[in-house]
Amino acid sequence: MAAYIVIRTKVQDPEAHAAFAEAATALLEKSDGEFVVRARECATLEGETPDVVVVQRFPDAASAQAFYDSPGHQQALAAAAGAFTREVVIVEGA
Repeated sequence: MAAYIVIRTKVQDPEAHAAFAEAATALLEKSDGEFVVRARECATLEGETPDVVVVQRFPDAASAQAFYDSPGHQQALAAAAGAFTREVVIVEGA
């Protein structure tokens, strides 16, 4: 069953966030994942409005977790520490 990483981000340092996004995109392109949504505009119905919303699709939850846990992704996150805050979940679905 397909799995999705859903990310809601508040950006504090746009330059560092852009560098992280570039690194994460390169890593995603080398994995089994693909972008479904990359948006800076959204209609918030409840809760706080994020600066960026990203949805990535993977073949299954194990692939999504492996991408998130990969050394390259974790290094990119560490390099961008303090540049943004995020809510990140993995969900399974059609």
